[in-house]
Amino acid sequence: MEKKIDSALSSHAWKYLKKIKTADILVGIPCYNNAHTINYVVHQAAKGLETYFPNLQSAIFVSDGKSTDGTLATVRAMRLPFQVSVIPTTYIGVSGKGSAVKAIFEAASFLEVDAVALVDSDLRSITPDWVRLLISPTLTGTGLVTPFYIRHKYDGTITNFLCYPVTSSLYGRRIRQPIGGDFGLSIQLVRELLESPLWQTPYVPRFGIDIFETHTALAKEFEVKQAFLGTKIHEAKDPSKHLGSMFRQVVGSMFSCIELYEKVWREIRGLRQVEIVGEKRSLGIPESVNIDLQNIIKTYKSGFDGYTQIYREILSNSIFKSVEKLKRIENMDLSFPPETWAKIVYSFVASFRSGDQLRRENLLDALRILWIGKVMTFARETLEVDAWKAEKKIEEEVRVFEGLKPYLLDIY
Repeated sequence: MEKKIDSALSSHAWKYLKKIKTADILVGIPCYNNAHTINYVVHQAAKGLETYFPNLQSAIFVSDGKSTDGTLATVRAMRLPFQVSVIPTTYIGVSGKGSAVKAIFEAASFLEVDAVALVDSDLRSITPDWVRLLISPTLTGTGLVTPFYIRHKYDGTITNFLCYPVTSSLYGRRIRQPIGGDFGLSIQLVRELLESPLWQTPYVPRFGIDIFETHTALAKEFEVKQAFLGTKIHEAKDPSKHLGSMFRQVVGSMFSCIELYEKVWREIRGLRQVEIVGEKRSLGIPESVNIDLQNIIKTYKSGFDGYTQIYREILSNSIFKSVEKLKRIENMDLSFPPETWAKIVYSFVASFRSGDQLRRENLLDALRILWIGKVMTFARETLEVDAWKAEKKIEEEVRVFEGLKPYLLDIY
């Protein structure tokens, strides 16, 4: 593989790669300002490679987005007691996680590895066993391994109310963490992803990378498994304060995938189980995720009126009235039924298809406000319930989405 004009690999990275020449496994770590966690993640990944794949040549590729906190300096200063090559470098191109991952994929293709693992750089719960669970299935025919975590009930709100139910419904596969961040991929899937036209969207080069990987694997009929990784401890974010751009990029990427792969998911009926590899055991209690419910309510109220025209245009009158009522959330009788939420999401999926870029951005921002309303009602309803009961409510939401797939088929 020679350097392409739009390559995400820097000349510095190419020097490393040409020195290494080849490898069997590549662990990629996209990062940005993670100096406080990166050495732990690199060490655990290296230990996993040395422990479980001692007879294979392995490398770790740290793909940095021009961190200002010394992330790469921290990596370069590490002295690992393992025979694993470490490539600490800065990717080039659009600033975002997707570009960091693209550099990892290009490196994997050049090295002609058999398998790739991606792990987040802010992890505080990664163990060497994660590397085994993510990599091993890809060496025996699996195209994609997604993570299966124990997470706090308020962690992963984009996953819980959008990516999980929509992905499961369209492809008939219940993949619990389609945007989990920690993946195992075969080199065949990596090369398929590198050839995708969706890199040209504003979403995949940024936070839209994870859902793009999952949808592409499903649409291209790669075998998919889930790896039980136990508890995920990382830098969780409040949905009303920190997830604006992430929401836009993740959901925009998912909607773009739905558009590209329409011929595939239209024909899928029924539900197939997705195998979970790894021992299902309790590996600790996830850290509490504190959400500012009052700020979430305030964000919904202040944001709703700015998108009234869009809501009236694409939602039925009854649904519009129900979400408008949520501005009076202090009334404890108000709720956000899963049937209403599913029809809203599917209506936005269909509208996104026919819009130009400005229209699409407005649709994503409008949906984000309604998603905040969904999170708001879920948080209020589950404040006093344990994680198991909260998860049960999420599973009920997924079943409703699956049952309403004909609704999407009719309007798309």
